Amino acid sequence: MRWVYLPLMLALAVGVDAAKAETEVICPSSPLSSEAASTDKEQADLLSKQATACVREGKPALAIALLSEIIRRAPTDAAAYLNRGSAQATVGEVALALSDYTTAITLKPDMIEAWYDRGTTLTHLRRYERAIADFSEAIRLKPDFALAYCNRGLANVQLGRYDDALADYSVAIEDDAALSYCYFNRGNLYLTLGEFRMAVDDLTRALAARPKDATALSRRGQANEALGQPGQALDDFRAALEINPGLESAKEGFARITEQQQHSDRGTSVAH
Repeated sequence: MRWVYLPLMLALAVGVDAAKAETEVICPSSPLSSEAASTDKEQADLLSKQATACVREGKPALAIALLSEIIRRAPTDAAAYLNRGSAQATVGEVALALSDYTTAITLKPDMIEAWYDRGTTLTHLRRYERAIADFSEAIRLKPDFALAYCNRGLANVQLGRYDDALADYSVAIEDDAALSYCYFNRGNLYLTLGEFRMAVDDLTRALAARPKDATALSRRGQANEALGQPGQALDDFRAALEINPGLESAKEGFARITEQQQHSDRGTSVAH
């Protein structure tokens, strides 16, 4: 199953202009190395921008330290808790992440990003009912929140609520037609349900955005095989294996169709 984990962190939450930050601020070598700013607000803004830079540069531990300093100075800064939670999740500290998201929600109950990020973390922990509740609250606060619908769909799939999942995926795609992950997830569910033509259509849309997605290619190969299109299925399995030679579903599909074709060729030769 493909999980969509796209936390809404840092630049979105604290209002930093990410493009401008890239040219102005870099991640410091240590959380104590930043120059003093003239006011507390300017210092907090600098720390936030540095934390954004640290996440961008793949240094979440430094981001956590910088955000912890912001929280020390301003214990009611909900955005800092949200962003620290996202950085904690990045390094696998899910319990600390959940605690930070919960604190952010307590401080600012209408913080959409905190409900969404906590929901994604709960989904990874397989706490699907609680995740659905969080995604639902995020959707209540922002009815066109496509990613929340897509992630709620994933949680519904895990609980066997396929109709609810399809409804969520469809709303997500309607709200954001460029959401390739959601096309993949809906296509994968259609494959599970035996709706092979619709699976091919959705997986093709997903591959238009991510042509090197070996798993999507293999899934489409399975759907094409089920539709009685072995040539197209073989092409998909072959393309998947060129990207990921160890992908079991593609290896099995390629071997299965190749064996069938060889058997058919032998039968034709005997008939002649």
